[in-house]
Amino acid sequence: MTATRRIGGVPAPTAPLFIVNPIAGSGRAHSIVPRIEAWLAEWGIEARLLETREAGHAERLAAAATDLGHDRVVAVGGDGTVQEVINGLLASGVGTDGGPPVLGLIPSGRGNDLARSVHLPIDPMACLPIAVGESTHSFDVGSARGEDGSRRYFGAAGGAGFDAAVAHTMAVHRRFWMRGEAGYFLGTLNELRRYRNSELQVTLIGNGGVRVVSQRFLFIAFANGPYYGGGMQICPDAETDDGWLDVCLVGDLSRLAALRELPGIYQAKHLKNPRVEIVRARSLRIEGDPTTRVHLDGEPFGSVPVEITLLPGAVSVAVAAAVPVQ
Repeated sequence: MTATRRIGGVPAPTAPLFIVNPIAGSGRAHSIVPRIEAWLAEWGIEARLLETREAGHAERLAAAATDLGHDRVVAVGGDGTVQEVINGLLASGVGTDGGPPVLGLIPSGRGNDLARSVHLPIDPMACLPIAVGESTHSFDVGSARGEDGSRRYFGAAGGAGFDAAVAHTMAVHRRFWMRGEAGYFLGTLNELRRYRNSELQVTLIGNGGVRVVSQRFLFIAFANGPYYGGGMQICPDAETDDGWLDVCLVGDLSRLAALRELPGIYQAKHLKNPRVEIVRARSLRIEGDPTTRVHLDGEPFGSVPVEITLLPGAVSVAVAAAVPVQ
């Protein structure tokens, strides 16, 4: 691979920065660092690999990447790592060519939903030549603003209600048996035992005007791509480049009904339930019970009220040249 080979998109990076979250995927990201270094050396690519030391470190590194002479940032980790990198890139401004910043992905976390949404391979090493290649695709980014004025960008999806309560438990109170591939599903089942549905009002804004829905909800999910929660197809028709958020409104389901629906979310079977509706919006506002938690890409983001908007084409993502993004 050379910097002059063109497949379409933007030139291949000559000095990429790899930001590695060493604890992502229970240490999976850290374990592949030697293989990444060997591959880069074999292809003569001069890159820098930095491992993060604490929460927020990936964001700071990504924000400083351009000033340090790097022409692409590659996130090695899960969706939380990617979210930090996106926030850092957008904080730093435009990319090196005056366009949006370019992001490469080496999915090596627990869920890797964003990588799924842009059709990257499951094998992180198979993603390596893609991450430093020239084939890129426009990628929308979600933006959340809390009542206190705090703002956070997200790539895959977020939600308010039950799914955010699960995300909080996984981030703050995760037990040993909630780890591994089945960890999120087990954590979901555990949270369901004690969760109470919330009285919420969601205001949806799109080309057709404004729609307001007020009722009890199990949760409200807003998705930029089809996957969240480790492969659940919460909004199966969501696309990362169409300028729309797909919003899944899950009404006042009982615990038993929710338990029945949970396994089917991986195949989008929940859409058959009459209390589940998917709508599209350019932006939305969720308000109501102030104890209702919010999450972004599985990371806690306070509680309602929250305003969600979409930034079309805010970044570009390196993708496989032969696989179209849908």
